[in-house]
Amino acid sequence: HIYKNLPYDTLKDFVGIGLLSAQTGLLVVHPSLPVKSVRELIAFARARPNEILYASSGSGSFSHLAIALLTAMTKTQMTHIPYKGGGPATTAIVAGETQFLVGSPAAVTTQLEAKRLRLLAVSSDVRLAQFPQTPTVAEAGVPGYEFRGWVGVFAPAGTPKAIVDWVNNEIKNAQTSPDMKPRLEAFEPWYMTPEQTAARIKADYEKYGYLIRLTGTKLE
Repeated sequence: HIYKNLPYDTLKDFVGIGLLSAQTGLLVVHPSLPVKSVRELIAFARARPNEILYASSGSGSFSHLAIALLTAMTKTQMTHIPYKGGGPATTAIVAGETQFLVGSPAAVTTQLEAKRLRLLAVSSDVRLAQFPQTPTVAEAGVPGYEFRGWVGVFAPAGTPKAIVDWVNNEIKNAQTSPDMKPRLEAFEPWYMTPEQTAARIKADYEKYGYLIRLTGTKLE
């Protein structure tokens, strides 16, 4: 949706074998922003259009589109400040240059522990084991919101189904094995069958297309 001259067709040239892990965003605000929940954040944004500055790791990035989806669903307006990566975006919000960020657990957990940021919700449709008391955005007042990235395994289109199913089963065995399971917990392992993977790819393709058009993101 962003790159107009790709040498492949995203939906036709590959078959999704399965997922490996998820990427859930943490919705965090700078402590100076007088909100302690997603509902309060939405109310503040509605009362003060474009006054909230939100950081991202770049135009079209996960952190950018996660907030674009939130503002679209809540009919709010915030001002996007893109940075060159998650590290600079996190540094900016800690410094008070911006007030809102959807960051990865790896990027913001240390800042949360130091009370430099306030956690409001998680972007997935299920709570994270790492933050069991933190609600999802949907639970916190935006029904239907869900935004998760993921890492998956693909093969060329036309790969025999028997091979696809075999590799998928090996992924499942690895994710559930007593040896690997504890090592993978920090990476949000996310198992799907090939059929579920295909459905997720199609749904996310449409979701990202909508958000790219909504934000007007263009890269060459």
